[in-house]
Amino acid sequence: MNVRRLAPVVCVAVLALLAGCASRTTRVAAPAPLPPALTATRQQLLARYEDQADAVNSLNAAVRLKAETGTAFSGVIKDYQQITALLVAERPAWIRMVGQAPVVGTDIFDMVSDGKTFHMYIPSKKRFLVGPASGGEAAKNTIENLRPGPLLDALLWEKIPLEAPVLIEEESQAQPPSRDYVLTVLRRNGEPLEIDRRIWFNRSDLRVSRIEIFGHGGRLDSDIHYGDWREQTGGRPFPWQIVLRQPHDDYKLEIDITRITLNPPIPLDRFTLEQPSGTERVEVGRSGGRP
Repeated sequence: MNVRRLAPVVCVAVLALLAGCASRTTRVAAPAPLPPALTATRQQLLARYEDQADAVNSLNAAVRLKAETGTAFSGVIKDYQQITALLVAERPAWIRMVGQAPVVGTDIFDMVSDGKTFHMYIPSKKRFLVGPASGGEAAKNTIENLRPGPLLDALLWEKIPLEAPVLIEEESQAQPPSRDYVLTVLRRNGEPLEIDRRIWFNRSDLRVSRIEIFGHGGRLDSDIHYGDWREQTGGRPFPWQIVLRQPHDDYKLEIDITRITLNPPIPLDRFTLEQPSGTERVEVGRSGGRP
């Protein structure tokens, strides 16, 4: 047999063999299909948001908290051990939260606010903090970064002024996969218009899944995610999982509700916290914050 005639055939066979060895087929699990996307108009979404805001005027809850301060940008990441807390809140801006160590129930902090000023007692440090309810500058990488203003925004939603311009758009996210409607609420503090908040509705159920709250100049003050919506007594839904992020403070707070009562009567003295004797009074920063 002519060797020259066999050479091309051998070369093709070798190349085919090498190609087969170099390539592999990898089976990747197909992502779970998304539920059908529901449709709604801007007015229908506004009505859903306003209905929830109108329906919840006070609450009494037991929660689990996990706080994290510091990010890759600040060079320090510190996780706090999960703690339990008792929480009461009432419109227009009253809130009190007592954080406790699990099992033993020792108080870690006691915080109260009237919407303008907050007081926080930290027994382990014998410190009594006083400062603005929102914004300001607290010590970095400690529980003292916790502020009642953003927490109240996450629990009792601010109503949208009738005159506020509201835009609607569709969004989609890859992780976790979802299709959403987004309402962008604008405010007018002089000229020009500024963004006030963005309200995300998951189109699988048209429930609010996220609220972004903005300060002056488009600064993102709070990024709040909601999940595990459950029907409460009377048929009113409420999210049992809330994640509050404050990007400019390098702060994240995870809130898992374990018990909640909506719209209970709350005595006014529940929102009173006097400075304990023998503690140091510390004034925290009063700069920054929302308009």
